[in-house]
Amino acid sequence: MIEVLIIVGVFAAIIGFFMYASKSGAKMLAEREARIARASRGKAVVIGSHPVGIRGTGHGGHYQGYGFTLDISDGFNEPYRAHCVWEVYPMGAPKAQPGMEINVKIDTEDNQIIFPLADGLAFSWNYQMMHKKNKKEFLKEGTVR
Repeated sequence: MIEVLIIVGVFAAIIGFFMYASKSGAKMLAEREARIARASRGKAVVIGSHPVGIRGTGHGGHYQGYGFTLDISDGFNEPYRAHCVWEVYPMGAPKAQPGMEINVKIDTEDNQIIFPLADGLAFSWNYQMMHKKNKKEFLKEGTVR
């Protein structure tokens, strides 16, 4: 009888964990979508990029993470330089070459968070979460902490 109670308890704990995790994941996705919705529109000119060591598979297939140096302008404030990491899918690689201009959204909380608005490019939430402690990810252009 005790074995049955232990098995039922283990299954209940597993189900409870998955329910909690799915609610937390849904909340995190909603927060990300809201953050992007609040972001302001702008333009970014690609100054340079370099691989940052993350890669994987996402909604657009396989991607490689690249650290980008961008000149950002929103039409209202003085242009500035930003450093961010994007996931570059095969379809997006031709759109993110040095000198090219990309439509973006600029995060209202942190102007170094730039969301690309081009197919095949995506802001790297994975990199952002892995390096959350390091506000400044680039020691110097081309080098990632």
